[in-house]
Amino acid sequence: MAKRINRMQFLRGDFEGEGAFRPPWAIAENTFTDICDRCDQCLKACPLNIIKPGIAGFPEIDFSRGGCDFCESCAQACPTQALHITDSNIEMPWQHIANVKTSCLSENGVVCRCCGDVCEMHAIRFKLVVGGSALIDLNTEECNGCGECVSVCPVQAIEMQHVQNANQLEINP
Repeated sequence: MAKRINRMQFLRGDFEGEGAFRPPWAIAENTFTDICDRCDQCLKACPLNIIKPGIAGFPEIDFSRGGCDFCESCAQACPTQALHITDSNIEMPWQHIANVKTSCLSENGVVCRCCGDVCEMHAIRFKLVVGGSALIDLNTEECNGCGECVSVCPVQAIEMQHVQNANQLEINP
């Protein structure tokens, strides 16, 4: 079955339907842009200022500004329910996880543990190897996708990536 994409994704060339990194508890991308009225209430409500206006003014998370602590302020401020907390998604507000690129300092023999220091979930650890260096070990099962590790990486070796979300809420406008 082909992925459903909206007009904006088509015009951006996003044929995979990945979309931008929306705030937590965002409904499915193919209806998000139909429901969100770009009122900026979620931007104003975010105490960490990590939500910014993206393409066409729709809210996006900017992980370079920091990570999300899932305070629920953005979803509570959303008047259209484009950000919608339910019993089924309260524990999993989005489907993003960290991905470590080969440019990681630890992977290249340089001592750096910035990402591990800020990871509250302890999803990022370091394994000692012969020779005294430590290699990064990212446990994707433990990663909650907060993105805190992205902004602290001195060489931008960590990026967030979308993962499939079978439980993402669909709301028909």
